[in-house]
Amino acid sequence: MATQETPSFDFDELKQEVVNRLVYQPIGLLAAVVRTLPHAAEEGRRVVEGPLQTAKFVGDMAAGVVKARYGAQINDIEDRVSGVRRTVEGAADLVIKTAQSRVGGFPPNWSSPAQDRPSTPSDGAATKHRTPHEARGSETVGGISGYESMTAAEVIERLESLTLDQLGEVEAFELEHRRRRTILGRISKLREEFGE
Repeated sequence: MATQETPSFDFDELKQEVVNRLVYQPIGLLAAVVRTLPHAAEEGRRVVEGPLQTAKFVGDMAAGVVKARYGAQINDIEDRVSGVRRTVEGAADLVIKTAQSRVGGFPPNWSSPAQDRPSTPSDGAATKHRTPHEARGSETVGGISGYESMTAAEVIERLESLTLDQLGEVEAFELEHRRRRTILGRISKLREEFGE
């Protein structure tokens, strides 16, 4: 009958493995962190900036394609939405004025956000919002004659010939009245080109 040998067990090897895992590895890890820490921000920036630049490039391309393909339709929709907004504001003014006349008015400190605008005629057609210099017979905004009746696309065609001061007038008018994003965006780009 053969005797089985018991496997030999090396306690020195076990002690060395325990010391390696519990002492030397944590110290080595800490040393590696200390060595790479000054370069960690740079490495993180390198890892993140590439995909961000790619995403921005793809987004700009997609926006350009959409603008090229559907720009006129988007401008037309914005113009129609502005018209509807003015009609709704006019209707709100009419309701408020009717309520004031029937109920005897609102408290003295109450004000409607649309109070200073003219009301909509009773046939439901929207009136154009007139600025003080339009009320004097002038429809020129920033050197553009007939501005109030122009579509966003027509205004954008004329913006490049304007001075910075005239662009400022058009921007102020848009911010106060129709807030057409396509016009405001083009003004912003033109200002960048002027270096402002």
